[in-house]
Amino acid sequence: MDKKIIRVGSNSYKLLIGEFDEEVEVEDLLKIDYSNIVGEVITFPIIVNRLGVMLADMEANVSEKKLNLEIKEAQLREKYELEMIEEGKKATVDKLNTAVSLDKTYQTFKKLYIEAIKQRDYVNSVFWSAKDKSNKLDRMSMSISGDVEDYILESKVNNIEIKKSKKLID
Repeated sequence: MDKKIIRVGSNSYKLLIGEFDEEVEVEDLLKIDYSNIVGEVITFPIIVNRLGVMLADMEANVSEKKLNLEIKEAQLREKYELEMIEEGKKATVDKLNTAVSLDKTYQTFKKLYIEAIKQRDYVNSVFWSAKDKSNKLDRMSMSISGDVEDYILESKVNNIEIKKSKKLID
């Protein structure tokens, strides 16, 4: 269980967010299981939430990698500018850009940033596909008639365990 502390105004809230317990096959997750539509309707908002949290984490990772890249770029520009001045060369913008771009450390930071963007885009794609499935399930749930409890069986749907609880009050 992942814990996130968020601040809203002067208040702090602790969010307890579950993660996927095991490997999840994305294509299977995004298909609608028509044989257990009630299970799908009940569990899928949890999946969308988990994917939304993953997307937020990926966005934060991209921002962190971008910040690291920008810091490294500024450090290298300063380093190369000083070297050029010490050598009696004019440190032009083009020369500095070239020196920074050819630096192996800069290239490593740039590749890490590009990889973070790619991973974020993968999660973003799955998130929006899940939102689409969730919208379809919402529309389908309108057609479920009868007592929903009759449809719910103890099972695992969308990697989420469904268990009936005993009624405390009759």
